[in-house]
Amino acid sequence: MPVIVSHDVLLGFSANVFVATGAARVEAAAVAEHLVTASAMGYDTHGVMRIPQYVEDVGKGMIKPGAPMTIEHREGATILVDCGWNFGQVGGNFAIDAAIEHARLHRTATAVVKSCNHAGRLGAYTTRAAEQGFLAIGFCNSPIHGHFVSPWGGRQGRLATNPISFAMPSGGEHPVVADFSTAEASEGAIRLHRNRGMNLPDGWITGSSGEPSNDPSAFYGPPRGAIRPFGGNRGYRGFALAMLVEVMGGLLGGSPVSKKLPGNGLGFIVIDPSAFVAEDQFPVMMAELCAYIKSSETAPGFDEVFVPGELDYRTRRERMRDGIPIDENTWAQILSAAESVGVNERIAV
Repeated sequence: MPVIVSHDVLLGFSANVFVATGAARVEAAAVAEHLVTASAMGYDTHGVMRIPQYVEDVGKGMIKPGAPMTIEHREGATILVDCGWNFGQVGGNFAIDAAIEHARLHRTATAVVKSCNHAGRLGAYTTRAAEQGFLAIGFCNSPIHGHFVSPWGGRQGRLATNPISFAMPSGGEHPVVADFSTAEASEGAIRLHRNRGMNLPDGWITGSSGEPSNDPSAFYGPPRGAIRPFGGNRGYRGFALAMLVEVMGGLLGGSPVSKKLPGNGLGFIVIDPSAFVAEDQFPVMMAELCAYIKSSETAPGFDEVFVPGELDYRTRRERMRDGIPIDENTWAQILSAAESVGVNERIAV
C-alpha cells in the first residue's frame, strides 16, 4: 500500500531536506515546489522520488547549492545561460525567466542552458511561460551518462530519453501543456516500476543482447540494456526527435555528445503570440480550438476527450485534496536520504 502524504506537509519536509544540504531557503523551496508539484500532477517519475538522487549528488559535489546563475552570452533574442551546477530547477527557472523577459522585448527568444543539473519535469518551465501569456517550447537532453535509448536499428544506448515540452495559454482555467519523452519510457518510469515490484509494459526496453524484456533488471543489468525510442515499429521518428533535442539542449550549449558531464542541457524557445495576432484574440481562438477538439464524440473505451495537460491538472486537484501517494520503497529511500543530512522529522502519513 502506498504512503499518503499531504501536499503541504511534503512541500515543507522536502524544502527542509534541501536546506540541510546547504541550499538557501529560497532555492530549497523552489526545488521542493517543483518536485512536489510533479508528484501532485502524477509525474511521480520526476517528483519527490528524486530527493535521494539530489541528496546523493550534493554529497558527491555534483550539485553545488548556492552557485550563481550567469548569462554568459546575449545577442539579439538569444541567450546562453550558465547554471554553475546548482540544482537543475534553480537553473531552469532562471533560464526560462530570462527567456520570457527577452521575449517581452524581442517578441521571441531562444535560451540555451549549460552546466545544469537534473532539471526535473520539463513541462514546469514551459508552463511558467504560458501562465504569463507566452507560447513556449522546451528541450532537455542528457550527456553520455544518460544515454539509455538505442538508435533505430541499434541495441546500445546512444542518446537519452530527451523529452520535448510545449505549453501555451488555453483561454481557460489552465494552459495547454504537453511533456513527453522521445523514448518509450523515461528511466525514472523504469525505476519506479522496479521500486514497486512491477513488470514493464511491452515494448519499453530490450536486454543487453537486444531482446525485448518486461523485467526492469534487464535494463539495469549488468550488462545494461536499452530503452526503445517511441513509435513502436516506426521508432525512427522518436529517435529523430531525440536528435533534435540533443542539438537544442546540448550541442548549442557547447556540450559535445561524447563529453562526460552530469545533469541536463536545456533549450527554450519563447514566443509572444501578440506579435502575430491581437493580444486579446489569441486566448479566444485557443478556447475555440480546445472546445472544438473536446466536442468530438468519444471512441470506444473512452469517456472523454482531453486536450494536452488537462488530465494532469485534474490529477493535481485530486492529490491536493486527498494527498500524494508514494510507494513504500520510494518513501523509505526518501526518509533515509533525509536522515543522512540530519532531517529526522516525524511525518504524518
